[in-house]
Amino acid sequence: MATPAGWYDDPQDARFIRYWDGFQWSADVAPKVAGPVGEAVSQGIDTGPSSVLHYLVPVGRSWQSVVAPYLGLFSLISLPVVGQLLGVGGIVFGVLALRHARTGGHGTGRAITGIVLGAIGTATSTFFLVMVIAANGHTS
Repeated sequence: MATPAGWYDDPQDARFIRYWDGFQWSADVAPKVAGPVGEAVSQGIDTGPSSVLHYLVPVGRSWQSVVAPYLGLFSLISLPVVGQLLGVGGIVFGVLALRHARTGGHGTGRAITGIVLGAIGTATSTFFLVMVIAANGHTS
């Protein structure tokens, strides 16, 4: 029985899928991407680390690694209590994203960015909150 034409695991490199034309392997390869039920599917566009698109669009990353840096960034420009909450959120989602990246996902850089920005935002918001409380305590 002949194997039907289609995309299969690349016998030379497990990170890719290669097209089998029904008789031989073609030169066409694509990076493996998990499909809806876990099978490898081709996107047709290289979105791996060698692509500029990889750094502009959050593809191949956990949602936590996408959310973490935004929470950290917004914590820097928010009011004290809101900034603290957003900063802690950036830290928490950053840690979750790091844990996910260790199991084969991408997004370590974004996770670390979320943790660092979240820590700075939390510390800055706390400092301003203490200053506001101290200033109001001296005026009474």
